[in-house]
Amino acid sequence: MKVTNIRYFKTNKGVGYQCKTNIKDIEICNDGMGGATYIDGAFQNIKLLKEYTEWDLEDLIDNYENNS
Repeated sequence: MKVTNIRYFKTNKGVGYQCKTNIKDIEICNDGMGGATYIDGAFQNIKLLKEYTEWDLEDLIDNYENNS
């Protein structure tokens, strides 16, 4: 899985983000309210990605940001 685009937004507790990926209907998200980074999208695709930890998702975002 790779991040293909990131949208940042401000919340009353910080910054959230929504990341598009190269997998149809799968996004990496953080609501900006102090919670974890998570995968969102179609369940049949998410269950295939259950091995990704929050830190793996953050690494995918970092790779995108460093190579854009």
